[in-house]
Amino acid sequence: MIKKILERLFHVRRVPWAERYFILLLISGAIIAMLISLGIGLSQSVWFDEAYSIMVAKQPLSQLLHLAAVDTHPPLYYITLKAWAGAFGWGEFALRSLSVLALGGSLIFGGLLVKRLFGVRAALVALPFIVLAPFLLRYGFEIRMYALASFIGISATYVLVAAVEAHTSTKRWVLYGIYAVLVALGVYTLYYTALLWAAHLLWLIYVTVKQRKSLFKAPWLLAYVGSVILFLPWLPDFFRQVNNGALAPISQAMTLENLLGIVSFNFMYQPVWDLSALQSLLVLFVLGAGIFITVKALKVATKEERSKLLLLALYVLVPIALLTLVSLFRPMYVERYLAHIALGGMLFIGVAIALATKKSTTLLQSIAALLIVVLFVGVAHLVQVGNYNFQRLQKPDIAEAAKNLASCQDGSTILAADPYVAIELSYYVKDCDIYFYSEDAELSGGYAPLSDSPLRISDPVLQLASEKSVFYVHYDQPKLDLPTSLQKSSEESYGALTVAQFTAE
Repeated sequence: MIKKILERLFHVRRVPWAERYFILLLISGAIIAMLISLGIGLSQSVWFDEAYSIMVAKQPLSQLLHLAAVDTHPPLYYITLKAWAGAFGWGEFALRSLSVLALGGSLIFGGLLVKRLFGVRAALVALPFIVLAPFLLRYGFEIRMYALASFIGISATYVLVAAVEAHTSTKRWVLYGIYAVLVALGVYTLYYTALLWAAHLLWLIYVTVKQRKSLFKAPWLLAYVGSVILFLPWLPDFFRQVNNGALAPISQAMTLENLLGIVSFNFMYQPVWDLSALQSLLVLFVLGAGIFITVKALKVATKEERSKLLLLALYVLVPIALLTLVSLFRPMYVERYLAHIALGGMLFIGVAIALATKKSTTLLQSIAALLIVVLFVGVAHLVQVGNYNFQRLQKPDIAEAAKNLASCQDGSTILAADPYVAIELSYYVKDCDIYFYSEDAELSGGYAPLSDSPLRISDPVLQLASEKSVFYVHYDQPKLDLPTSLQKSSEESYGALTVAQFTAE
């Protein structure tokens, strides 16, 4: 009985209706993933990075470009978000829907890519692995550029494969032209997509050499030149961003722990240091199973299938390898900055399973089924932790805190402990001024939208001396001295966030 179930699950036998309804199955899978991601997302608070995205997107285009130029990311996502919100509004559902739609599009292109390279059976075997991937679901609802970067990355990969396989020069040149535009759009969305383009380049070199063609006459060279030309207008701003230090506080070196963390995040949405003993065993099982299945797949795969499987392997391995090398000189790793390659990893696992189970073996099918079970566990964990911030070790709960802040209409003043808290509050506290403490008037990086703000408080004792009621919002322990005329009258905690009310005696 179990053997029959596994055979049906992994399509060991030909299933005629699978090819007939493939597109319907693929779209259905994408919709399921979108609904899961959106459902989780709508139960989360908009946190700092997301509030920053919204704040930047609300600016006039010239100011938007300026703010992007002094932070760590390029401007295309903010421009896209601005246009999207202009059409559908600034509500959480609308804002998260942009990323959710990009997630769905990514899964559809991923399925189409596998179908083109390996056939319907492989695409259907890979489908549950991309639909249930916790890391993809997590950044599928984030009001940031990661889902859009994933969509551009996988669609560019599909176009690239189509260009390589094109039978006419006209079609080939048109496809390479589209690819060049997508490469440029990717870098305008997230700089780390350049790591994926490097993976494409290595695969193209491999294919060209294998076909005994000249590298210097390869049409894809012009595609890359074209993408660089398209990026030139932003290049000076990129070089300034590299040296502005905005990324330094959260970036890490690619250590062994972080390498293992890539596996644990993708299957469990959990860093290695937070794993229990049982969860550690599950991650080790995933690692061992992945290696075992890959070896089995390579043994039964044809030369052509190995060449195509190499593309998916490079999709993941090259960005990780390059970040590891860069880490020798400068820490550049943040787990979410690799969210755009997660889809390639899950597709690789699915395809490797499809290849390895060509000849029915219950052991391989059982291992694959257990991997899907681990993904279910990971999704359940994602539902539990939501958008937990693993850099600050905080669970954002800004929405609930904002609900319990008294309105400024009653004469109360809202004081954020720093620009970070002020930006987090900005999405939910819309009708009141949010004052914030900062010693510096000129702010940069993610705090640049508040630079030279008239709401800055540099001396709370002096500037708040005449206030009758102050709501002080802060993380961790309070660091500010307030006027002695104000005494704490109440205090509420919302996760790591505290809202304390001070009233005049």
